[in-house]
Amino acid sequence: MSLIVEFELRTPILRHAADAIGELRLEELYGIESGTAKLLFWAIDEEFGPFESALAADPTIAEYTALDDAPDRTLYSVALTDAAADKLTYPIAAELDIAFLDIDLVDEAVVRARVPSRDALFTYRQRCLEKGVGVRLRRIYREQEPDVDPYGVTDSQREALLAALEDGYFEVPRDATLSDVAAELDISDQALSARLRRGQATLLRHTLADDPI
Repeated sequence: MSLIVEFELRTPILRHAADAIGELRLEELYGIESGTAKLLFWAIDEEFGPFESALAADPTIAEYTALDDAPDRTLYSVALTDAAADKLTYPIAAELDIAFLDIDLVDEAVVRARVPSRDALFTYRQRCLEKGVGVRLRRIYREQEPDVDPYGVTDSQREALLAALEDGYFEVPRDATLSDVAAELDISDQALSARLRRGQATLLRHTLADDPI
């Protein structure tokens, strides 16, 4: 039975730009014939000017393009610098049959992955360290473990959702602001916004959606 692993991935890729946006949702990593590594991701927030300035200043990004947009999100393609591409750990994960299920790029890069065995996990960690990319394990559990949250939310998402609910953030009118709840949890407004959005999306996928996957 596969393992589910949550870990912090201490990579410099997009770290500067991530500080300027509410949430980044990775869609795809791919390469082109020139050998350039590119990332495709959604940036989710209410305003994107500061984020694009941060993209332009991010030392791991060679160039970026906005491909599509909606009222609260924009799809970006970014080409990584050669030095940044060398820090990518996806090729290692793919080689070891490790599947990344979720990546939260707010505050720090937190990854939830399906891992075939502890040996694969430790091999992945060792090869990341050889690249100069730190890995800090947070949690390991069996995929069908009965005490795992049945709705798929992470511990941090659950904490944020319950705090917002108890403080009256979801009331109409609201009894608490985003900043009030963020201060209680000792995290930034952007981090809380991302956890609430991602947690709500996960709950909807596991309850109302026809296909919970």
